[in-house]
Formats: sequence, C-alpha cells, structure tokens
Amino acid sequence: MKKLMTGTILGFLVFGASAFAAVEWQTSYDMALAKAKKDKKLVMVDLYTDWCGWCKKLDKDTYTDKDVEAKLAKDFVAVKLNPEKSADIAKLSQRFGTRGYPHIVFVNTDGNMVSEIGGYLPPKDFLKELESVSEKATKK
Repeated sequence: MKKLMTGTILGFLVFGASAFAAVEWQTSYDMALAKAKKDKKLVMVDLYTDWCGWCKKLDKDTYTDKDVEAKLAKDFVAVKLNPEKSADIAKLSQRFGTRGYPHIVFVNTDGNMVSEIGGYLPPKDFLKELESVSEKATKK
C-alpha cells in the first residue's frame, strides 16, 4: 500500500509539474529574438541590476507566481539582461530608454518596442499587463 501511495503521489507530482510549462529564461537578446520568431511570440526583456532591491522582489514574488509563469511560458520569450555586465546590453538599455530598474520591455520579433513596465508590479498587476500586451499584439 505504501509503494502504491508513493507511486501515485510521484505520478501526480510529475504530471502536475508538466501541466504548467516553466519559463525558459534566455540570457541573450539575439537568441531570444530568434526563438520568438520561430515560436511566433513576443519577447519580454527584463533589464535589471544585481543591486536592485525591486528587481529581486520581482524575481521572488512576481515571476514565481503560477499564473504569471503560465502566461509568460505561453505567450512570451523571456530574457533577463543586466546592462552593467556588457556594453552591448547597456546600449540596448539606452535604446529602450531605461531610467531605472527593473525596466521590463516588450518587443516584437523585429525588436521594436510594443510596451513597457517601469518598476516593480505585484503578480496580479503584472499578469494584467501581460494580458494587455498579448491582446495588443494579436490585434495588429
């Protein structure tokens, strides 16, 4: 009985985990754009720094929310970029008009900005923004 119960629980955990796609965070903007073109998705660029407290809160509270994770995995290619780590990323950040962190930028497959979020948002508000960006993109 104990083995049956353990097997059932393991099966449930494996099935349950596969029911929700995890976000595959990219670390290269160019690779994220290529993946977005292939998958016909938007790119969500998270511009952050290591010292940014609100960036850490976004990672801890918002990106771990199951509804946010599901929406990101379904409709976006997500990439995290630190402008302090590379001159190319710093230039990209300037191009997007970053003035503070976190700065979340949504771009189409051509790399053109379609929307942005400046600062931290809790999960429910972040999810609303994701849904709004998805709706705008599908209407065009």
